Amino acid sequence: MANYSEEENDKNLKDSKKKSGLSKFFLVLKIIGFPLLIAGIACLIISQISFGQFENNNFIVFATIGSLSCFLGLVCLMIGFVPTIQKYNIKMKKYIQDENKKDLKDIADTKADIVGGAVTKTTKNIKKGLKDNKFCKYCGAEIDSDSIFCNMCGKEQ
Repeated sequence: MANYSEEENDKNLKDSKKKSGLSKFFLVLKIIGFPLLIAGIACLIISQISFGQFENNNFIVFATIGSLSCFLGLVCLMIGFVPTIQKYNIKMKKYIQDENKKDLKDIADTKADIVGGAVTKTTKNIKKGLKDNKFCKYCGAEIDSDSIFCNMCGKEQ
């Protein structure tokens, strides 16, 4: 169990209260959002049913209230689900990193082996005194002095 100073404990308590307050805020938005959306849909349905049966004012009132209620309900729901969406986004990023970590390590190891071998071959050839010959700067293989591409790795010189 970690030992925290009194300041750290106070800070952790404040942070947890802040998070608790925010989580309550998002929960309240979700709770408000669903009834607003349902009430808005009901008002829109009533406005369509009452289009020819009641006075014109009823249609306009129900359509306006329904539209506004649907809009506010959707906004509350979207804001209320932001933390949930962020959690899934973070989990997805971690999953992608974990899945690609092995591939990236293999690529880095392979690249290091290729470069390391090329450097070793090139330095050996230079030490032998074969400075008149041309060597591939990628794999270290000996190539003709007028070659544009390496005979071994095929890369452009």
